[in-house]
Amino acid sequence: MGTMKIRTPHINKEGRVFSWTSLLYGFSLGVLMPIFPTFVEMIIKEQSFVGYFYSAMSIAMIISGLLASYIFRKLPRMTVLYISLAVISLTTIFFAFINQFYQLFPFEFIRVSAELLVLTTLGLMLKDFTAAKNLGKTEGVFFLFNNIGWFLGPITGGVVAKYGGFEAAFVLSGLIMIVSLFYILHQHLVKRHPFLSLPAAKAVVNKGENNFKLFIKNGGRIGAYLVALALVIWFSFHAIALPLFVEKVGYGSDMSGLILSLSMIPLIIFEAGVGTYADKHGFKKPIVLGFFIIAFCMFTVKFSPSFLLATIFFILASVGVAFIEPLYNYYFFKNVSRDEEDRLYGIFMTASPVARFIGPAILSTSLVTMPFEWVFVVFGIIFMAAGGFSFMIKEK
Repeated sequence: MGTMKIRTPHINKEGRVFSWTSLLYGFSLGVLMPIFPTFVEMIIKEQSFVGYFYSAMSIAMIISGLLASYIFRKLPRMTVLYISLAVISLTTIFFAFINQFYQLFPFEFIRVSAELLVLTTLGLMLKDFTAAKNLGKTEGVFFLFNNIGWFLGPITGGVVAKYGGFEAAFVLSGLIMIVSLFYILHQHLVKRHPFLSLPAAKAVVNKGENNFKLFIKNGGRIGAYLVALALVIWFSFHAIALPLFVEKVGYGSDMSGLILSLSMIPLIIFEAGVGTYADKHGFKKPIVLGFFIIAFCMFTVKFSPSFLLATIFFILASVGVAFIEPLYNYYFFKNVSRDEEDRLYGIFMTASPVARFIGPAILSTSLVTMPFEWVFVVFGIIFMAAGGFSFMIKEK
């Protein structure tokens, strides 16, 4: 009797490896989603300051992104990936022993720096093994797997935290990250592709200042950066505001985890198809439509007469996210040559930490100056503006 193989919609074996790694990575971080804002609030003892803490942590990711080209010049991508996964695992487990701000700050600073390096290395290697004509489909499938992990993580983390405490959730998250590290080590990618064991050539990776000048010379790269910026503002807002909103209504971490997991379902359903659509018809229309869907749902949450209806529109906002997430990397790679990728991708990835600085800062400032429910109007306006900007995208 033969063994049964799991069929996946990947175009190549390497894409399958990176996607499964991304699934485990998303699962691990997803475990923390329903509890981490509350955990931070418990330590700093002020709800409105939670967003400011997240903004401060984004500085670590900005530094990490700006240093990425230098790091890739000194270390092979696979080595960077291995080290980053190990660092995330160990720092996450250590959260189980943290109860003071002076402990939380440095360990979270290190953890989020490593997170950006994981995303950068996976994004670059996925592109290395993908033909240009299949880039949209490959990105769509990659994010499909990533979001399956984000679906499993929050509901698991919420239940574990409720019945086993935050400490159990931190340990579980760290152990899952270790599994992702051992999984990719077991695939022996370096043995099959020796170039992965080499740092980027010094002739390709130049000084950061020159890289920045090269980046801003192309309007498409700036456009991709702004789309990524707006999308991650949504993710940072969603990750903080939803658990706080659920807590305000009177529910616990298990309810937060359930809603966060349900929010992943539209992404799982639509993202692979969106990527395939972009390969054939372009990426502008899905991005524009996606931002307007998010904006509409945020306005509707504000004026919803019940918690159940607000929850439904929180989940439906993810339909808009599904139209954008597979395409921001696609948009960027359509505006760089292969020789420019190592030089510029780290700069592009700073859109994530910059957004994680802006989004929580706006959220906390809004909470200080207005009732909680009005933050949905503020962010609805932001995503409406992002949709308007996306009308100006020029496709090659």
